[in-house]
Amino acid sequence: MIDRTMLTTLAAEANRAPSTHNTQPARFALDAEGRILVLADLSRRLAVGDPTNRDMGLSCGAALEGLVMALAGRGLGAAVEDFWPEDAQWRPGYRLAARITPGRDAAPSPLAAWTEKRFTWRGAFSPAPPETPASLEGWAGRKDDVAFAGGKDTLAFIAALNDEASLTVMRGRAFRDELVLWMRLSPRHPAYALDGLNLEALHMGRLEGAVAGMVLASPLFALADRLGLARTLVSEAGRTMTAAACLLFHRPQDESPVATGRAFYRFWLDFTRFGLAGWPMAVLADVPEAAETLRRRFALPANHRLVNVLRVGPAPVMLPKYRLPAGELVLDA
Repeated sequence: MIDRTMLTTLAAEANRAPSTHNTQPARFALDAEGRILVLADLSRRLAVGDPTNRDMGLSCGAALEGLVMALAGRGLGAAVEDFWPEDAQWRPGYRLAARITPGRDAAPSPLAAWTEKRFTWRGAFSPAPPETPASLEGWAGRKDDVAFAGGKDTLAFIAALNDEASLTVMRGRAFRDELVLWMRLSPRHPAYALDGLNLEALHMGRLEGAVAGMVLASPLFALADRLGLARTLVSEAGRTMTAAACLLFHRPQDESPVATGRAFYRFWLDFTRFGLAGWPMAVLADVPEAAETLRRRFALPANHRLVNVLRVGPAPVMLPKYRLPAGELVLDA
């Protein structure tokens, strides 16, 4: 039987998984039969950026996969029931994402060793060894949900498309307000080391953070846009061009977001083995025109949807993971 103390330890390992804007929406509880409930904390949803809660489901799915790996590391199997399609409320403010029935005799996942080393890098990448792109391309070619994009011309194409899609999204004041709400632009922010996107995660100095907050959370962005300066403010093209390659992650159109999130975490851990960090360009999947452009260029399967595009490359340093205390992740049933 798993008790609350053990569940707290498991939850901390599960919460190493990535989540949109580092919102960390997954919560865990034990039911009367000793099964583990994976729950979505709806207070951490992105009402503007994720109106259908798909990204919240992905985030909970990634945490679920982390929990399954944590159990397997202790020799415990996991029978998983996905409840996301049912949109079931567990109690007010929480949605039931999945339920795990622990079992026996599970072998540890080879990907579990990379959970501590996986992180997001939002700066310029270091040069990759010459053989890395070819190794990545060969690896992606053996996957049915990953497309490889490499070479300067292809990276330039994706970089320009990402900048254009980002500008389109950032023109929405409500989106910018929600983004700033999850940005921790001063070390004095009470949640600076707990969640959201802080200065280290954003690869910003204090002055840059102060300016970013002032511009994004005020009419100054609209003014800059009218003057033709907003494109420069949001551009990531220069840093994108330092990547070793881009990886397009796609999954079946009708797949539950929880199942997609589980696969996404495995995908990220898998390329971490090459000594690479990742930097998502989720906007390329969120803006329909950009997603369709990539679907055609890279001949993605007709019954798959583009989930995310990641720039990958060696990071100059390894960044810590900023996470909530494990005790806050476990709820009383």
